[in-house]
Amino acid sequence: MKILVSLSLILLLGACGAGSYGSSYHGYLTPEMAADVVMLGDDQEPNLILSSNLDRDVQSYREHNYVVIGESAFNGLQESPKNAVKQAKEVRATHVLVSSAYTNTESRLDYDYQDVYRTVFVNRVRTINGKTVNVSEAVTIRDTVTVPYMRQYDNFDQWAVYMVKSLQRHKLGILMRDLSPQDRENYKRNTGAVIDVVLSNSPAFLADIVQGDVLLAINGNKIFNSADAAAKIQALDVDGTKVVLSMLKNGQEKEITLEFSDRQ
Repeated sequence: MKILVSLSLILLLGACGAGSYGSSYHGYLTPEMAADVVMLGDDQEPNLILSSNLDRDVQSYREHNYVVIGESAFNGLQESPKNAVKQAKEVRATHVLVSSAYTNTESRLDYDYQDVYRTVFVNRVRTINGKTVNVSEAVTIRDTVTVPYMRQYDNFDQWAVYMVKSLQRHKLGILMRDLSPQDRENYKRNTGAVIDVVLSNSPAFLADIVQGDVLLAINGNKIFNSADAAAKIQALDVDGTKVVLSMLKNGQEKEITLEFSDRQ
């Protein structure tokens, strides 16, 4: 129940947000994921990473077992990364990766407000030495006028990816995805699971399995998709055993054997 309440609060805060980083925020955190991650503490500040290559940097964090809990994406005037940090703090992300790219310049009608002063003469009736006389006095009047002009604005595509550390243990050290239609066309097959992430220093990493390889079978058992692969890996008792992976690498089928000690 505590996890559900916390998750609801995070989603609500994500909707409030900080500028466009908040209004465009889309969260992916589920109760199942929330139970296995390290969220930002109340007395902590998020780590801001300014990225020139967001895909590469997100992939690098994923290889160290970080998971994406949400994203922001919008186009417009460039906002301060401080808004992304504020949004990260609201959704309790420990890391936020921010990137932007110029798209276009727009000319828009804007207005300048200027004060204009003018002098007018006002006739007043005054009593001087007991006599009523007409006196002309100079009075300064201030007018505010609106001056239209064209102003140029630079627009940017802006992104932020919010991440936290996962506590989930991956026996082989791989995260997978299903074959896309393009993958099926390229590989000429419908079954298997594409390696999406190889965790650093994991058994798969040390066996030179890389992103883009395709897992075809585990110990001779055919893999149909990523969910099937995850279930088969979860069922493995790897302590003191060997696991044989049938892989598709660079268009060639290859068997890779992972050996596990009793201590693993």
